[in-house]
Amino acid sequence: LFPRGSLGRTLRMQSRSHTTPAAVMAWGADVKKRGAQLKSHHHRQFLKLDLDIEANPLESKFSSALLDLMQKEELAAAQHKHELVDALAKKVFAGLVAETKRHCDLQHAANQTKWTSLLEQQVQERRAFFHEAFSAVNTKFDAKQSIKTNGLTLDEAYEREERRLYLDSYGNYAKYELFNLSHAFGLQLSRVDAEWGVYEQQMQNDYEAQRATILGKARNASVADRKTGRQGPWKSKTEQTLLFNTAPVFSPDSGISSRRQSQAVESELANLDKMYAQAQARIAAQKKSAVRWIKRQEARMKIQVAAIASDRDLVHPHLVRASNDFDRFYAQVNAAVDAVRILAAKGSEKTTSAAGGWQPDDGGKGENSSQGTTRELDSSGEAGTIRSLAEEANKMRLGAVAVGQG
Repeated sequence: LFPRGSLGRTLRMQSRSHTTPAAVMAWGADVKKRGAQLKSHHHRQFLKLDLDIEANPLESKFSSALLDLMQKEELAAAQHKHELVDALAKKVFAGLVAETKRHCDLQHAANQTKWTSLLEQQVQERRAFFHEAFSAVNTKFDAKQSIKTNGLTLDEAYEREERRLYLDSYGNYAKYELFNLSHAFGLQLSRVDAEWGVYEQQMQNDYEAQRATILGKARNASVADRKTGRQGPWKSKTEQTLLFNTAPVFSPDSGISSRRQSQAVESELANLDKMYAQAQARIAAQKKSAVRWIKRQEARMKIQVAAIASDRDLVHPHLVRASNDFDRFYAQVNAAVDAVRILAAKGSEKTTSAAGGWQPDDGGKGENSSQGTTRELDSSGEAGTIRSLAEEANKMRLGAVAVGQG
């Protein structure tokens, strides 16, 4: 991964003697560029596998037993056997949940094998690159070094925040997606209630209007009878006064017409009530069926979300570790380059590659050494020196950032 060309050979030879600041800076620019290329390559591999898993899932089909239950449920619904439909619906729901979960478990096992293979490969490539990069300057990559976020440029801070949000979204996929599903299916159920409520109200209005029409016809018929003189068994007051000294005269009235009208009205009302009750039962069954299928779909999708979350629980720690490793790598490369710049700014005449950093060598001899005009970096790689120089370089960078922001 790290180039085995002239740059690597030059840095290795110069690490045994004296390495110029320009060579170290060229090394830093080169390894950071190649680090970015490796990081981009790993990200493309990640996206490719993710897309391949999504586009080529395992074949899924329901068992014959579950399909048979669904057919029985549909037949019972067509025959308006509501109690049987309810009993079959519970069995269908349980079967759907069990078979969906079984399929998702198989899919997760297959995905886990693919992800594990890719992640292990990327870890090995990343370690090999870091080792090769730092071996060119006779030092080692510190995988446990703390990551400092101060002194970042605006672009670096934006990229880091973007990456943090992505990792948060990826790691909390189940939390966010389950919330979205619950909200979406809740809206669907509310819509069913609203639409069926409007329809039921319209149906009730139609029923009451037809009932009023039937009763209105009967009332109009009664008024017409009164106008034609059908006033019951007694004559009017005028007729009775004309029949002086006579007994009350009865008008012949069999009552057959009024009874027939009453029976006709009652029959119409009974038929109307029966049709209304049947319509109510039919609408209630349709609404229950709609709600039932919405809840089945919700249960299946939540099981699928849980399976995807299991895959992400495996991948997420790897993404976090890879992100942190590259941050450490860039920080340590910058520290080495900044240390050389500090020495160059202070008038150093000679520098050599050191393990973990650049260590001044007073040599204990010579006039230049006592006056501080000549400083060398020991290539033996004594621990701790790079940290002090890196801290000094970081202070300089922070000062420059503060001035720029001012």
